[in-house]
Amino acid sequence: MRTNPYPEEPTHAQPTDVLAPRMEGLQKRAVQLPPPEPEPKPEVENAEIRLEEARTVRYAIGKLNDFLQWFMIVLETALAIRVFFKLIGALDSNLFAGFLYQLTSIVLFPFARIVTTPDRFAADALIAMLIYWLLYIGIRRFLHILVSSPEETQG
Repeated sequence: MRTNPYPEEPTHAQPTDVLAPRMEGLQKRAVQLPPPEPEPKPEVENAEIRLEEARTVRYAIGKLNDFLQWFMIVLETALAIRVFFKLIGALDSNLFAGFLYQLTSIVLFPFARIVTTPDRFAADALIAMLIYWLLYIGIRRFLHILVSSPEETQG
C-alpha cells in the first residue's frame, strides 16, 4: 500500500453542505445564451476558397507580366545600343562594345544573316527588335485575356 505524499492534507473531503449553509431563499436565474450562429454553407466556403485562388493566380500572372515588361525594356535597350554602335562603327576590340556584341549575339542568333546587307547597318538587330516586340505584345495580350473577364476583353 502506498503512503500519502501529503500527510498534512485530509484524505477525505467533507461534503459542501457542511461547509456552507444552503441558500434556499434565492431563486435560480435563467441564463441567456447568445443565439447560435448559423453554420456556414459549404458552397459559400468553396466560393471564398475559389475566389482566393483566383486572386493568387491573377497576382502571379501580373508578376509574370511585370517581369516580361522589364525583360523587354532591357532587351530592346541593349539591341538599340548595339544598332547605334554598329552605325558609328564601334570596334569589337573595345571591352564594352565587345561585351555588348557578345551578349546580344545570343538573342540575335535566330536572325543571323537574314539579309545580305553589310553588317554596318545592323539589319538583323532591327528585325530582331521588331519580331521580339511583336512577340512581347502577343504574350501580354494573351496574359491579359487570362486574367480578365469576357466583358473586359470586348471593350
